[in-house]
Amino acid sequence: MAVPFERKPAGRRRSAAYGRRVPVRPAVISAVLMVAVLAGGLTVVGTYAVAGALQWSLLVVGVLMIGSIAVRYRMPRVFAVVAVLGPLVSPVATYLPLVGVFVIATRRRAVETLPVLALAVGTAAITLYRDAPDGATALVLLGGAVAFQGISATAGLLTGIRRAMVHDLRERLARAEADRAVREEQARADERRRIAGEMHDRLGHRLSLLSVHAGALALRGDLPASTVRETAQVLRDTTHRAMEDLRTIVQVLHEPTGDVPDEIEDLGAVEELVAEARAVGADVRLRSTALLTVCPPGRPLAGVVHRVVREGLTNAARHAPGSPVEVALDGRPGRDLTVTVTSGTSAAGTTPEGAGTGLVGLRERVETLAGGTLTHGPTPSGHQLRAVLPWREETE
Repeated sequence: MAVPFERKPAGRRRSAAYGRRVPVRPAVISAVLMVAVLAGGLTVVGTYAVAGALQWSLLVVGVLMIGSIAVRYRMPRVFAVVAVLGPLVSPVATYLPLVGVFVIATRRRAVETLPVLALAVGTAAITLYRDAPDGATALVLLGGAVAFQGISATAGLLTGIRRAMVHDLRERLARAEADRAVREEQARADERRRIAGEMHDRLGHRLSLLSVHAGALALRGDLPASTVRETAQVLRDTTHRAMEDLRTIVQVLHEPTGDVPDEIEDLGAVEELVAEARAVGADVRLRSTALLTVCPPGRPLAGVVHRVVREGLTNAARHAPGSPVEVALDGRPGRDLTVTVTSGTSAAGTTPEGAGTGLVGLRERVETLAGGTLTHGPTPSGHQLRAVLPWREETE
């Protein structure tokens, strides 16, 4: 999924450990933690008499340990060990183990958290028994240190859980955005395919008739003037209807949710289609059972039948001009409605080629909209297009 590139100000975001991204400024949090730990350590240092180069050196080392807070998520295990051992080196790092336990607990790994927590408690016990005035005071202070370490570990665990949830939600959102982009692209492809099918279905038939008649005028120079005028009138009427179909499709394209209207109410449109083909000189015969006249199918079945017949006549005019064509309709409610368009071979002996755009779009409509089947192929006498459509009794 393509996302727009957005430049982030330096220092605002950085990649955290474990594949997560910290949504706040890490430098600010690091600075606050350093100041807090250092301030707490200085209160402890105030109870000691700092003298000598060694003690001052240990204080500097403690400050450097506190400075390692800045890399706590880059090297969490190393930082945790340094943090919990800090009080043994310098009193200024007395409260640094709290940060170390918190950081290691955010990883939600007991094999890492429990040893670090035990080491922090052990460090606190050694430090308190070394510096406490008596055993009772040391026990009380150790109990407080254990409680604080437990609170720090619990807070780290909850923080790790929250970060994992946020990370999971972000991944789900990214997947949802990617899926939405795929669905939108698929919808655009389906819409382009639908428009291409409508253009082929509505204009292909009429353009094929125009081609046939224009070719007849070009090849026959001995036609009488009356025949030429009649053919020219047919060409004019066919062109006008093609322009109307094109205008309808273009008008639909300007509407965001528009659909190409299908005004086929019954099988009378099929009879008109056959009559139109006959009017331009095609040898077309319509054979229909008497039951279809008594109980004709309505929408949407009649529209699918009309498209099948139109595709068959278009292919016959394009691939086998001048050959006889038979359109057969058979069926009754509660059973199947069968539409068969059989065309002969042309004078040159050509037969229709493989499925083109029209047949692909027609198959989708027959199988998806009507739930039927569409077959086509050569026969000993020419070519046949056959559609079997379920005709439910409640179809009006």
